[in-house]
Amino acid sequence: MKRKLIAFVILATSSCGYAATKDVTMNLVDSDGKERNIGKITIQKTPYGLLFTPDLHSLPAGIHGFHVHENASCAPALKDGKTVAALSAGGHFDPEKTGKHLGPWSPDGHLGDLPALY
Repeated sequence: MKRKLIAFVILATSSCGYAATKDVTMNLVDSDGKERNIGKITIQKTPYGLLFTPDLHSLPAGIHGFHVHENASCAPALKDGKTVAALSAGGHFDPEKTGKHLGPWSPDGHLGDLPALY
């Protein structure tokens, strides 16, 4: 599973080669599909798996969901004939096809669930 997640992160961030540490620019997508830069997340390989370190700004106070999605695109897409902002990102990363949202600590759910940001 770790290898699949590492491969996904490398592909999703358009890396030309493997790097032990990768900075990924993060954009907030509003309901109109407009993107606004809100910082970066550093992804680092460790002996225990991948470490995601957020360096974000301009978010309202409170809990924010944090997920890895199937596709490296936040482009709008059509659903039921209506344009939906960022729908091209797809579902949460689930290489084992579990179809389960069990949180970041369960080995039985998809790998796209990460701990919430506070």
